[in-house]
Amino acid sequence: MKTKPIIGLTAPVEITAAEDAKGPAKFVSTFYTGGALEIAGYDLPVVVDLAGLEEGKILVANLDHDRTKRVGNFAVANDGKSLVASGTASAATEATREVVQSAAAGYQWQSSLEVNPKQIETVKAGKSVTVNGQEFTGPIYVTRKGVLKGFAFVSHGADDNTSATIAATAAQQKGSAMEPKLKTWIEAMGFDTETLSADQLAGLTSNYEGRNGKKGGKIEGGSNPFEARKLEAKRREDIRASADKLIESRDSDTDEITAIEKMVDHAIEAKMSAQEFRLELYESTIPQGRTVSAPRQRDSRLSNAVLEAAICETGRLPGYEDKFDDQTLQLAHDRFKGRIGLGQVFMLAAEANGYRGDYASKVTTEVQNAAFGLSRQIQGSGFSTVAIPQILSNTANKFLMVGWNSVDMTPMNISKIRSVTDFKQITTVSLTGDLQFEKVGAAGEIKHGTLGEQYYNNKADTYAKMLAITRQDIINDDLGALTSVPQRLGRGSALKLNDIFWTAFLDNSSTSWFHANNNNVNTGVADMTTGGLAATETIFMNQTDYDGKPLGILPAILLVPTALKTSARTLMTSETLIDGTATGTQGSKNVFAGRFRVESSPYMSNASYTGYSAAAWYMLADPQDLPFIEIAALNGRVEPVVETADAAFNVLGVEMRGYSDIGVTKQEKKAGVRADGGAS
Repeated sequence: MKTKPIIGLTAPVEITAAEDAKGPAKFVSTFYTGGALEIAGYDLPVVVDLAGLEEGKILVANLDHDRTKRVGNFAVANDGKSLVASGTASAATEATREVVQSAAAGYQWQSSLEVNPKQIETVKAGKSVTVNGQEFTGPIYVTRKGVLKGFAFVSHGADDNTSATIAATAAQQKGSAMEPKLKTWIEAMGFDTETLSADQLAGLTSNYEGRNGKKGGKIEGGSNPFEARKLEAKRREDIRASADKLIESRDSDTDEITAIEKMVDHAIEAKMSAQEFRLELYESTIPQGRTVSAPRQRDSRLSNAVLEAAICETGRLPGYEDKFDDQTLQLAHDRFKGRIGLGQVFMLAAEANGYRGDYASKVTTEVQNAAFGLSRQIQGSGFSTVAIPQILSNTANKFLMVGWNSVDMTPMNISKIRSVTDFKQITTVSLTGDLQFEKVGAAGEIKHGTLGEQYYNNKADTYAKMLAITRQDIINDDLGALTSVPQRLGRGSALKLNDIFWTAFLDNSSTSWFHANNNNVNTGVADMTTGGLAATETIFMNQTDYDGKPLGILPAILLVPTALKTSARTLMTSETLIDGTATGTQGSKNVFAGRFRVESSPYMSNASYTGYSAAAWYMLADPQDLPFIEIAALNGRVEPVVETADAAFNVLGVEMRGYSDIGVTKQEKKAGVRADGGAS
């Protein structure tokens, strides 16, 4: 059993949305009752051992398991027999509105809990095991260790023994009948007593009574720690929601945004209620449209990784979620909501480096120098967790690979990669020397083998290009400049690799690499048919080493131009063949099915390259067994690198250079056979 990446536990959800809803919706769900589940991707039922289940650092509710469609946060109670999630749909997103409003219209949502399995035990058939207080008989899988990752609202469910309820808070008219002290205490916790649901009121009342010695012990460390955790999560969510609401109205005022974030941290640490925070927040902030006079303060949560994640989310880097941990992704999204600007990156970096200038929202030369750590003003200001050269380089290299991967990568698939440590010429001895084992005599003497007399040279050279993020890009707050420039450099590097590779591979004019004297050409039955394959394979297999003995290397790759790609794949994937021109007795079984790996490139038939042909094709050995062609790469890295640097001290802009250190040379003539396909 190979470890699967995620176990998705799904359950029905019943949603009741009351009228006159005030505040965010609440959800409470029993996601898992400890039983065996039928899960897609697993060939046996799965039981999640709740004793070994850990909680992730941040539990986020989303829609359809899409991290960008956040709904809110939640807490989980694990009693060793079942999982119960309780949370608030507090995120200000379209996903939240879809979940709550669809429920109000009668749509039946279901819930899904994600578990990342760390240790899976296989219980064999007939064996019994007790998990979660229940006995199970194999064959089953038991996840002995796992991490709870997240909660999602979905449109399908699996565990019939589970249930979930979501209800929008609405006016219940219960506040007037409350005990005054209870009402005061609930309001101090950040709740509106007029909008509590029956379940919320019961939980809060139990909490209050526990704190005051009624109906059994204190809640803190006492009979109901889960309720205390829910209240703490609610307090933090309400503080965060109040801050986000104010921040949305001050998108361009980074001074005040930083001050608000500092207040959030203080309120959470000081155990301040949501109402107390809202009062302090609105008394401390200046109405929109005025400039904040308080000095800028550093955001302790801001880091290189958070800014890089925000840039990748805004730039829609494919698969960016897999390049950062969940906490970093959450912080980046909560702070910037997928719309960070290039100018904002510079301003935040300058601030983190100690810049305290009186500036507007536009980046000046002084701000840029501070961002790069070049300003005298920031000397001695202390260590910064934000380094804009590193942020720009790390982010650029991620987008660089998008451009690199957008170009034909056939050279990487048919070549041996040779790692070199410098730019000096290297010499490789042929792999076809006299290394056949010999019988060891009575004296135990082992004879020395000899390497081939053929030598091949190669060396890495540097290929590079420079582009710039201009003053206009920064002033226009154009993040696209930071994402598109390295993407273009990545594409340019891949184009150069293909250019030097196919120039070397196809050109047979001076070296006569493929020649009858080398026994590595097929000019007879050489088309892309079973006959052509058989004839070419025979030539390949009949090759000998330089001592005249069979080479003993099997062909592994069919390299074909674009025009022959479909025919080659058909021959490699079809179990049977139909030949309408055949006469006499003939089998229909395709003996070549799956025999070779098909590789194809449009460069092979491009008239820009000497030796091009739309008909000729090649049968090659696996490059790890016997390389026909080799790519030399400095430190083994064929892919390009992007570096960024501040422009001249008095110039506003960022220079970005991409480079790769590579060389391409043919190696073993006997590692390939060229079939002309009827062409010359």
